Amino acid sequence: MNIVKGVADLIRRSSSGHTGESPGSPGEMLSPPTPRIRFSEVDDEAVLSSLWERYENTADKEEKKRMFHVFLKQFLIVFKNWEPVKYGQLPEAASTAIQPGENSTSGNDIVGCFAGHPSEIILTLTEEIMQITTLVSEINTSAGRTTTDLPAATISFIITSEGLPVLYALKIIARSLHNCRVFSYYDGIQKLTALMKGAVIQLKTMTGSLSVDENFSNFLTEKIGFLQRLLVYVVSIMCSLIDLDSNIYEKAQMYNITEGSYEIGASSSIDSSNSLKGSLSETRLHWHQKAIVSVMEAGGLNWLVELMRVMRRLSMKEQWTDMPLQCLTLRTLCVALSNNSRGQNHFKSIGGLEVLLDGLALPPINMLLLKSDSNADGPRYFVKLFRVFTCVLIFY
Repeated sequence: MNIVKGVADLIRRSSSGHTGESPGSPGEMLSPPTPRIRFSEVDDEAVLSSLWERYENTADKEEKKRMFHVFLKQFLIVFKNWEPVKYGQLPEAASTAIQPGENSTSGNDIVGCFAGHPSEIILTLTEEIMQITTLVSEINTSAGRTTTDLPAATISFIITSEGLPVLYALKIIARSLHNCRVFSYYDGIQKLTALMKGAVIQLKTMTGSLSVDENFSNFLTEKIGFLQRLLVYVVSIMCSLIDLDSNIYEKAQMYNITEGSYEIGASSSIDSSNSLKGSLSETRLHWHQKAIVSVMEAGGLNWLVELMRVMRRLSMKEQWTDMPLQCLTLRTLCVALSNNSRGQNHFKSIGGLEVLLDGLALPPINMLLLKSDSNADGPRYFVKLFRVFTCVLIFY
């Protein structure tokens, strides 16, 4: 981890004009990035504001938890298709001109979520990540029980019903540059990486519990699928934090909270490097550099590589692997390593290049099945995955 922090420090020093919002430095601990955003007092946002006020004013622990999930469900309905104005770039002072209509300024506040969301919402969602991480780490896969009194199946249900909506909301939050700054200020990248670490360790434990010629039990198969679905959210959020264009260039397989099913959005070019070749504003470029540094410092590159290793072991044991997760993992590596020689050197030092080459030599079993399937999605997935492999390998 010292090597990671050393490399990250070098990147920070080489990034001219770099500014950060992390509370780690003096003078930046008093408040999150400005300006402050408040819900509008009309229409859907007024309803959300009322629900949030009821949540904050509730003293009973169980009732407070219930009110949070009532608010969260409404938040997902209102902002499911939300896109921030100008990627959510906001000035450090609220004196700039604001869109006409319901969005306005009030002192140092901006009223209306046209470019971001209230910092207290982002803080609460960030804190919820730690609860999900605790639940993931408590699953004892060998016995189907946990270190608590709750059975593993119950914990999986809790994460699905309460944890995935939180991650879904964070995926929405990560569409805005202002929101990303606030998320980073509250150590969101570190907490997100810790969740990824916990899920990858669980996957690694499961895949290492059996030899190549042994079959997985139904319990293990179910947990492996569940953890991969969870990681789709985690890696997708991390990718969005690094590359704000990721919401345009790829729609990953996401869990439809309101309908209780999976949905695959329309996807376009998978070549992540193209989004970085376009004209980035200085503000967005600084955030991109900061996000890469934060991910490296948190150990994010290490756990993305470890996730690739684990998924390769699943393929060796002829187990189904989540292809959107593989695409997202490679895409995140692609945008993190692009034009980042120090990051590429660290990637090679932890064996990342070997893992990529091993993956090309041994495609996932479900990719081969889909490739021979008459369904057109099979070849399309295969082409996507191969193009992301190429995107990462081309830097070498």
